[in-house]
Amino acid sequence: MSSDDFPTVFDPSSCVIFLGAGFSADSTNKANGCPPVGDGLNKAIKELANIPADEPSDFTDSAGYAISQKLDLFSLLEGLYTIRKLTDSQRKILSLPWRRIYTTNYDNSVSVFRAEKNGNASGDIFDLTDDPPRQLRKGVVVHLHGSIAKCQPDNLDQSLVLTRRSYVEQRVKKSLWWDWFDRDIKTSQYVFFLGYDINDFEPASYLIKYPGMEGRRHFILRNPKSPIIASKLVDYGVRHSFELTGFVDRLDRAKVEATPAHERELSSFRYVDLSKDNKLPSKPTSAEIQELLAFGRIRFDAIRSSFPKSEYVVIRASSLDACKNALEENKTLVIHSKIGNGKTIVSDELKIVLSQEGRRCFILRDNISPLPQDIEFLKGIDAPVIFFPNYDSAIANIHLFDGLSENSRYVVELSSSTLQVRMQEVHSRLRGKIARIGIDRLDQDDATALVELLGKAGLTALSRAVDIREGIEFRDFLLKSYDYPEIAKRLRSVIDPLLQNAPARRLICISSILKSAGLPVDVGFIEDVTGEDPYAILSGLGESVLELMAYSMDKLEPHSSVLSEHILQKYVDSKDFVGIIFDLTAEAARRIDEAHDFSSERFRRARALLSAVIRFGFVNSIIGQAADKRKTIGKLYESCRRDALIEKEPLFWLQYSIFWQDEPRWDLAESHMAEAYSRGAARPNFKTFQLDTNYLGLLCDLELFFSNVGQPVARFEKLTGIMETCRAMIDDGNHRNHVIKAFLKLEPMISKRKGDFTDVQCTALCYSLNLVAEKLAALPTNEKALWGTEPCRMSIENCIRILTRQ
Repeated sequence: MSSDDFPTVFDPSSCVIFLGAGFSADSTNKANGCPPVGDGLNKAIKELANIPADEPSDFTDSAGYAISQKLDLFSLLEGLYTIRKLTDSQRKILSLPWRRIYTTNYDNSVSVFRAEKNGNASGDIFDLTDDPPRQLRKGVVVHLHGSIAKCQPDNLDQSLVLTRRSYVEQRVKKSLWWDWFDRDIKTSQYVFFLGYDINDFEPASYLIKYPGMEGRRHFILRNPKSPIIASKLVDYGVRHSFELTGFVDRLDRAKVEATPAHERELSSFRYVDLSKDNKLPSKPTSAEIQELLAFGRIRFDAIRSSFPKSEYVVIRASSLDACKNALEENKTLVIHSKIGNGKTIVSDELKIVLSQEGRRCFILRDNISPLPQDIEFLKGIDAPVIFFPNYDSAIANIHLFDGLSENSRYVVELSSSTLQVRMQEVHSRLRGKIARIGIDRLDQDDATALVELLGKAGLTALSRAVDIREGIEFRDFLLKSYDYPEIAKRLRSVIDPLLQNAPARRLICISSILKSAGLPVDVGFIEDVTGEDPYAILSGLGESVLELMAYSMDKLEPHSSVLSEHILQKYVDSKDFVGIIFDLTAEAARRIDEAHDFSSERFRRARALLSAVIRFGFVNSIIGQAADKRKTIGKLYESCRRDALIEKEPLFWLQYSIFWQDEPRWDLAESHMAEAYSRGAARPNFKTFQLDTNYLGLLCDLELFFSNVGQPVARFEKLTGIMETCRAMIDDGNHRNHVIKAFLKLEPMISKRKGDFTDVQCTALCYSLNLVAEKLAALPTNEKALWGTEPCRMSIENCIRILTRQ
């Protein structure tokens, strides 16, 4: 960035100024001179000690020598740094409502200015001898190296960072004021360094921590005589050589915009304010890390307090870089993964990254539509980033954001299973050009960071018990960690007492089913199922329930989808579980049956919930290895079949067919599949995608396992017909993953029944297979990688070779 790149507009209430020696250089001090700059202080100390000016020691050593010789160094410093008169430039700069003022100067310039304005000369002015408060008001001044105003002759070396020893001590003790400085340089719109060129190691160490933020730091200095000096700040920010007078000339660009207090008042959004309440966030403790692993309760402040280090969660650096890059080129970013693989954590990390880079991030509150006045406020922001709480919220509300800046961006979290079946909807309903970033597997750096994080939390034994390596999925690690004795004991101490309460046990089971299935937890839906107020139940359980789940006006749900799955598997009786599955399915079927608007969010949620909770794969995985598992699931589906509303649902018959396929009872599987199509035909606008992909696989299995070799391929017409339907699904992307799995079932069937196809059938089947192979081959490279289509294409081509006897 060139030296001409000074901001065209900035909000001083969101900016920090850092005052260096050059800021005070032209003011008048008590000694009727000017405060020293450069080597001026060293020369003055040497003169006090009768040491030649050309003696090579720097000022820290000179100061240490003067103190050791009991010279009156205090009087020298008091005369040099007690300011009597300010310049007009200083006054103009200090008159603006800066968010914070930092300085390594010892002088009292700001106090003098405030006294001139009949203000409190010492109010809101701190130095390193003061204890940092938990909250800082705007306009606070912090003397990072101490202030002459708070010095005494006998404590000079303790109240000022002056001698070599005090500089070293500062780095060892790490004053908490540096934590405030660290946070402010990350969250401010701009930081202006006035007359300061990083001669001190400590400020430079904080600036170098955050590459990519250099454009937000501006150094206002004199024109350098040396090219070496000119290049000194390249790694830290942008150098401007127009001095303080040039900075003052540009103060007309200062525009105080709406303050964060107003942004936090938005009713339908939560503003991601990294300086919220001006409180310094506390660092995560080892206990909090263990609680996060056990219960999935994320403290956003703990992530930001240690960011970008993996001291609370694993900072997914490569994933964050991919997300940032995607948002530069695309309007909408979809972050997707399997349920429980950390989409929310990556999304939170992205909010911090974008906010640090100056983007203003807003989270739409769950279960509401944005208010018109809130949308109007967002229209006044140049480049807002809108985060949606879930995919359904994005689909329902994204059209309301018309009129926002062209630079606005949208971020949506989405489970991979939903992406697989709604690809066309994602691209047609979300905004602009869309990027998809999958975050399922940890890379090597992520895996290493996870091992180190466990060590910091006192869980080194856990990191050894679980094979944490490149490619591992985070949900797999979590499920295994629940068996670790220390975490298992902690879980049981919280969960067992809660489950003793019957209404609470039912509520926890319902919310765990919805959370583990990747569904939004709808409070109204739960009320209709249970006939009880969930909030009344939870409020009677005490604070321990908050370790397991969150409940507020915004949401009611367990913290962790993976823990929810674990609770259902380990803590809930299988008969109680399937009983609740039936109740949820019945309520969903009732809502579907009474619906008049098939595009409404209520209808969409009911349809999605019925499909998810009655799914054979989900029920089967939760019940696990129970001896009577088959009988228990069979009773569930029979109960559903006898319910007048559930039995109308084609998706129920699909899952009952899949149950019989797993038995296997091929006759029942085929008849129930036919029933699913029949029920679907009776439903207006019902899309048969899920039925079609399963039917293709079922037809292959029927010809492979339920028919005899040497007999005609009786279902040939149905097979080629459904192949054509599924081939079209490759194009639109919907259910592509299921399509791929279904097509992979062709090869074993064709290998076994190849002699039973007639020549005409072989020709027709090869024609259809070639069309499928061509579709798969024509997919973009990134699509092939995302869905893993190449093995399927190779299998299809092998089918053709088998049929043509090549």
